[in-house]
Amino acid sequence: MIPLILVDEDIKKWIEEDINFWDVTTSLLPCINAKGKIYSKQEGVVAGLIFIKRIFEFFESKLDILVKEGEKVSKKTAVASFDGNIHNLLQAERVSLNILGRLSGIATQTAKMIEVAHEVNPQLKICATRKVVPGLGKYDKYAVVVGGGDTHRFNLSDMILLKENHLRGFKSITEAVTKAQKVTSFSKKIEVEVQNEEQAIEAAKAGVDIIMLDNFSPQLIKVTIPKIKSIKKDVLIELSGNINLENLQDYALEGVDLISSGSLTHSVKNFDYTMLIE
Repeated sequence: MIPLILVDEDIKKWIEEDINFWDVTTSLLPCINAKGKIYSKQEGVVAGLIFIKRIFEFFESKLDILVKEGEKVSKKTAVASFDGNIHNLLQAERVSLNILGRLSGIATQTAKMIEVAHEVNPQLKICATRKVVPGLGKYDKYAVVVGGGDTHRFNLSDMILLKENHLRGFKSITEAVTKAQKVTSFSKKIEVEVQNEEQAIEAAKAGVDIIMLDNFSPQLIKVTIPKIKSIKKDVLIELSGNINLENLQDYALEGVDLISSGSLTHSVKNFDYTMLIE
């Protein structure tokens, strides 16, 4: 769970962005108490209710969560009920629905990808990337976990990941990995992104923990994995590069441990909710 102090700091920024001075429309209304519910307008996985509950608290309003975080709901499901001054409720509305909609969209897409992948490879993990909205990264990653996925790296401190542009600073993959092994903490895994079979074999011989086959065709993956495993049996195989829900089953092959997909976060379709005052 994201520490509450960090959530509070973010909520203040979201509110300030939406209400820069005052709410000129809501100020027209009388100060009366009101109540109502938030409803799903589609089927999918709910994520983010714990954060919007906090948003409502900022506006001195009560929000009761009616479904479990990570629960798959049908269309027209009441996911939360609320009670408070109508001014506060309306000011909490858009920020809350924006966060709830984005996170539920990510969780829903993640769950769909896992379902499709596991039809072919039940052991496969679907992972996020760092292709998140700046300022919302921890929430995007949270939503991936709620949907059943893996966060991959939260940030650049998490793991050594030698990508194509990093490798241009070394004479070879072997040189890069050797340096990483000498200077990196035991607590950090070492992964190398490779562009072809030759690089994959070199990375395996260098003793990396994870090899990312980037933009490999399914046919080339089938040929390359046995060669890698014959050198380093316990190395993890990750696939990346324009893998999405439509082509996922072509890549969920035997021997593949991880698939990282930026589409979980950078191309997410917002989950549709509505907030109705009774």
